[in-house]
Amino acid sequence: HSKLSGSSDPADDLLLLKGIGPKLAETLRDLGFNRFDQIARLSANEVERLDDQLGAFRGRLVRDRIVEQADYLARNDIDGFEQRFGKL
Repeated sequence: HSKLSGSSDPADDLLLLKGIGPKLAETLRDLGFNRFDQIARLSANEVERLDDQLGAFRGRLVRDRIVEQADYLARNDIDGFEQRFGKL
């Protein structure tokens, strides 16, 4: 079967990130972000650039600490995530 954007990793459920609903998840996927580790690796500058493309969702990544949330989920640290952000 074909690989999407050179990766065979399955997409993560971005809706697990608090502050991300179906529309923002779709927007992020359209921009090529399908996995927690991709979001977790974003630098402050990259977040800023990405933010410029989010339209109505501008500011959401920083306000809801999406990169930090994604880092916990990318490492499968559910306990750490839930201590910081509440139950999944």
